[in-house]
Amino acid sequence: MSLNNVTSAHKIDERAGGHEQPAVAISQSLELYAFFAAIFLCSMNYFRSDYIYFTLADLSFLLCFSLAVANANIVVNVIGKLSTAAWCFGLALLLLGLTASSIVSPGPERGLVVVLQYFYAYFIVLLLFGGRSYDELLAAAKIYVFSILIICIHGIYLIHVIGETNTQFVTGSGRFNGLMERENACAAVIALAIQVLLLLVSLRKLNRFLALCAFIIMAYGLLLTGSNTGLIGCGIGIAIFLLFNLTWRTVVPAAALCLCIPLVAITPLRDYLPDVFQKRVLTAVDTGDISQAGTFGRRFELIQEAAGQTGSTLLLGIGADQYRVSSAVQKPVHNIYLLLWTEGGFIAALGFAVMVISLLGPALAASRIKNGLPFAICIFATVTAFLAMGNAMTHMYGRFWPVPLLIPAVLGQAFVKRSQS
Repeated sequence: MSLNNVTSAHKIDERAGGHEQPAVAISQSLELYAFFAAIFLCSMNYFRSDYIYFTLADLSFLLCFSLAVANANIVVNVIGKLSTAAWCFGLALLLLGLTASSIVSPGPERGLVVVLQYFYAYFIVLLLFGGRSYDELLAAAKIYVFSILIICIHGIYLIHVIGETNTQFVTGSGRFNGLMERENACAAVIALAIQVLLLLVSLRKLNRFLALCAFIIMAYGLLLTGSNTGLIGCGIGIAIFLLFNLTWRTVVPAAALCLCIPLVAITPLRDYLPDVFQKRVLTAVDTGDISQAGTFGRRFELIQEAAGQTGSTLLLGIGADQYRVSSAVQKPVHNIYLLLWTEGGFIAALGFAVMVISLLGPALAASRIKNGLPFAICIFATVTAFLAMGNAMTHMYGRFWPVPLLIPAVLGQAFVKRSQS
């Protein structure tokens, strides 16, 4: 073939590819917008099907996944090779334990549903964070914080403007559960979102005044839930941020903040705090009786009951979602580790812990890179708070769990890759 023929063929190929270029760009843009929509909607459980646990966010996640497959944009190595392998290994243990236990249980069909929910939440959602640039992940983090801010503003409006109670968004006792429709889960998600907010401030990606306003609104929304679990998780995360950021210039403001928190509880300022917070949290502080902290007494009984079953469920559990059937009070134990242990055997509980702890890999990698310490601190704070709050949660396969857990880790890993390149 002559040089002229080669040149002509190349020009024909360029013209043919030119028609495909806009279609590819549109598909990639739709994939990214679907990803952003899923991040924004992931904590809004209210928008879901009445028949199965399938939310509007799940629809966006599936659309994003379909477009990612079409665009060949599926990246498995999301949080580093070793950490991703550890995450997948932990998830495999979790799914294996629940599957094997459910096969021999009275309700194997329910086991299939729970296993698929965990697989979808902790593998498919993980894949969707792959193939994103550092700037796109930063935008996703901002969108996530904004979505939680909207949820909190919605709650403040319902309780203090409308005075709503005993509805889908506000319980009869006045606890805010909002678009999450779950009080403790709502509080836990707000606590995790505050860690993402602190990361964005540390990276100077948000105006500090706007960030302070957002923090105040989210903190007040957390108080409206009246959740001790969320408060503990938030306190752990903030304490870790303060501890690792202490300098001679910040030690005095940090000490003042730590002293102001207990002073509010014993001064007339407490009257300005939400009623539900005073009843469920401050009452226990005043009396020194932890049983006054919400439903702690009943939950502790369930924990004792579940702990008594761990000896007989070392290899195989009673089956996914079967604890509520076998329990004397017909409710699941509010402790994800004991719940997984009794329903899926020790292997399931171990797998869940391994999966979450694997996120410390990106934290270690980021800590070795210049300007990577904020990522390491946020990942460590998020993982620690998540593990702590798991002691008061039932099954954690809702998509609102992996999103705030993964955002700091994938951001940290993207920062490491960008720095190395």
